[in-house]
Amino acid sequence: MNLKEIKEVINTYQLSIKKHYGQNFLIDQNVVGKICELSNITKDINVIEIGPGIGSLTDEIVKRCNKLMCYEIDSQLINHLNKRFNSDNVLIIEQDFLKSDLKKDIDAFFDDKDIYVISNLPYYITSSIILKLIDNRYLVKQLTLMMQKEVADRICSKPSTKDYNSLSVLVQYYSNPKQIIQVPPSCFYPSPDVNSTVVKFEFYETKPFTAINEDFFKSFIILIFHQKRKTLVNNLKQDKRFTIDIIKTIFNKNNLVENVRSEQLTIEQIVNLCNDFYEVITNAN
Repeated sequence: MNLKEIKEVINTYQLSIKKHYGQNFLIDQNVVGKICELSNITKDINVIEIGPGIGSLTDEIVKRCNKLMCYEIDSQLINHLNKRFNSDNVLIIEQDFLKSDLKKDIDAFFDDKDIYVISNLPYYITSSIILKLIDNRYLVKQLTLMMQKEVADRICSKPSTKDYNSLSVLVQYYSNPKQIIQVPPSCFYPSPDVNSTVVKFEFYETKPFTAINEDFFKSFIILIFHQKRKTLVNNLKQDKRFTIDIIKTIFNKNNLVENVRSEQLTIEQIVNLCNDFYEVITNAN
């Protein structure tokens, strides 16, 4: 949908653009086409779209996929979406995606084809949505997500860079994220104040490195990146179970100097450290 069409929909349905939902509608058809093309959607693929909004991206997805399920939180948009995408192959769910029972919805609507998620994410809850999708990684095979460039840089960043943090490690532990399209503010209506990036994630079938306990792993990376200005030792000491003697022993085992910082560590090193600290805790109980 171009800008003229979007404005016609807004006027017809007397819609108001809601900043608190992060509504910036995509108006550049070239970008829409590239997102769908690089997502490799075919008639053998089911798609979930989070926040279809006016339906700019939805228009192109539905032409290419087998079935499409959309989550839209704005009740004002539901009537328009149901009329525009009135098909047995499209389901519009009026719900906050973060509150959805994703497995239940998938089982009720989709067949056994692979599921991709494609979305122009609401920027204010980007991280929360990504975390939920990671938790449901066994249900979906691939993500193609538009987000604020700053978040995309963080997700794809490498060790010893300023953007590398716990989110970088968590996402890259489970998947191989790649920035595939850079999108300027002029491609949206209304124009956001930031640049956007489309990131494609493919979840690993077999992860390169494996944490013994993944719940502990998630809490461990939050701990070690809690204060980036501090050394890894000082962050670890915040957990009272990790005495300085335990920390030194594990550092020696992993050939780490005591002044190392978390952002200097590769994911493999972080997983190895995590497993060593986890074994100390379990052996102590």
